[in-house]
Amino acid sequence: MAGRLRVALLGLCGALVVTALAVLARGCPGETEAHGELRARRDVLQREVAGLRELASGGPALPPGDVAIAIDDTLVRDLIGAQLPFQADLGRFHVTLRRVGVEFRGRPLVSLRGSACLREEPRVAAALEVRGALEQVRVDATQGRLQARMALDEVTIENAAGRESVLGDPALHALEHTLRRQLESLLPAVQIPVQFRQQLQLPAVSSGPVRIAPATLMLQVAVSRVLAGGGRLWIAVSVRAGQVQRAGVPAAERRP
Repeated sequence: MAGRLRVALLGLCGALVVTALAVLARGCPGETEAHGELRARRDVLQREVAGLRELASGGPALPPGDVAIAIDDTLVRDLIGAQLPFQADLGRFHVTLRRVGVEFRGRPLVSLRGSACLREEPRVAAALEVRGALEQVRVDATQGRLQARMALDEVTIENAAGRESVLGDPALHALEHTLRRQLESLLPAVQIPVQFRQQLQLPAVSSGPVRIAPATLMLQVAVSRVLAGGGRLWIAVSVRAGQVQRAGVPAAERRP
């Protein structure tokens, strides 16, 4: 069964690669906007292919000895949805993102839907969809919580309404280009409700023939691998012992 599953996944990877090449082949030379859209679609497909190849590699899914955390896609969707609506001004445009979709297929794919309008003429608006994936999954150094950011792959703008002569194709392509360059850094991080202690307090031993001052054992906590599939995001976290920071012995307890 495992062998058949691996073969099926590899076959799917090959099919996605062929699809990506076919999409690129349909591009029209000399059309900058079309080339940008094709590159965005290629990035989406390459992201999925890379994830499927990891799942089909045949090696251990998660590093032995690491802490494994499984997060349901509905939880991720709710976490992102709790931060919506998201609004930002980008050049001449005002962007509002209201709805989120999540799909864990090789990579944790995320889509955000909303609208964009001209700041000086709010009635001139268009539907907007932003697609990408969760990347940079890490343990925040200050609070010890898991967090991730969204990397953007593709922006689609359609259904322009209100004075279409003002918001025509050139304006729409300009907005797509602006979003791909600027929106990614503005999107808030996704805070995953899992927290790790990054240090352990070792109590003092103050009675008996042996006395030990209190100390702090520092822990090295880091995300080692992230996989997505079957509606779940699998995060492997390595926890290793680091340096021991010893506190000074109080003067009253020091021996002459």
